[in-house]
Amino acid sequence: MSSLKSLAAAAADVEQPVCSTQSSNDEELEGIGLLRSVDFSTIKPLLCNCPIRTLRPTEVLIAAGRPNNCLYVVLSGRLSVRLCSAETAPIAEIVAGETAGELSMIDRQPTSAYVVAETDCRVLVIDEELLWMLVNTSHAISTNLLYTLTKRLRVGNNTLFENRERLEQYRYHATVDALTGLFNRHWLSNMLPRQMHRSRICDEPFSLLLIDIDRFKDYNDLHGHVAGDCAIATIGKTLRDTVRPSDMVARYGGEEFLVLLPNCPREAATGVAERLRSAVERTKVNLQHGPELPSVTVSIGVAAMPKEGTMESFVTDTDAAMYRAKEAGRNRVSL
Repeated sequence: MSSLKSLAAAAADVEQPVCSTQSSNDEELEGIGLLRSVDFSTIKPLLCNCPIRTLRPTEVLIAAGRPNNCLYVVLSGRLSVRLCSAETAPIAEIVAGETAGELSMIDRQPTSAYVVAETDCRVLVIDEELLWMLVNTSHAISTNLLYTLTKRLRVGNNTLFENRERLEQYRYHATVDALTGLFNRHWLSNMLPRQMHRSRICDEPFSLLLIDIDRFKDYNDLHGHVAGDCAIATIGKTLRDTVRPSDMVARYGGEEFLVLLPNCPREAATGVAERLRSAVERTKVNLQHGPELPSVTVSIGVAAMPKEGTMESFVTDTDAAMYRAKEAGRNRVSL
């Protein structure tokens, strides 16, 4: 404590610099978290030398990517922390008594976020030299600064965790069809060529099924689009529940589905296709809070992956097989 008194005395002997036209009152200074458990009378002469900056709403106090050598203490008002720009949604608030800028000032790295005034604010500016003078002479101040840094890091960790969860949700919705819960065409465009490459490298068979609902337009026209969506969702579940765990089912588009059958030759794939066709035919379509609807049938094309060729040619072969099943009378499997 005697060290702080010596600092204050030294400050009093020096000609005081011209500060802001505004001054802080004792109540504002005593509410600063950095000064918790510190004898305020020993600190006040030092803080009186610090300028006070006034901010209007939306005014930027700290801009990301720039050097910073000051600690900012909010005396009144409210600041927000924003990541990408001063206009993005805030991720944290800084209220009266709290600080900003401590991380960039200590590690001497460019600032990592924007700090923007949410309301009219008055901010006390403590330069780097004075802050380290206070830290080196007061255990309480150094402890309070450590607490502030820990709190700031914890907020950052929570933000990272929330962003990771949000990213996982975006990734899920980018690859999963909302109606059926199956993989979607975006997922298919990435997975199918990868699976083809893997099967060729391992010299393993790989077969593909293309499944199309028979006379789906008539079903929609007769029972309504809600019933049509219900039929698509029901078939999607039936397909997923019937295939092997290693097989992959995707909604190809509209009323079409693709089934990827790794390590499965064409003869075995034909048996899988027949099992799926039969399972769909036996499955009733149940509208939620509505009557039971008639089942639908599907036509299925089967193709084995050629030794050479692209994803597009593989799908084209399977599509041609499916159309042969349609032309042969529907509700059947064709190679």
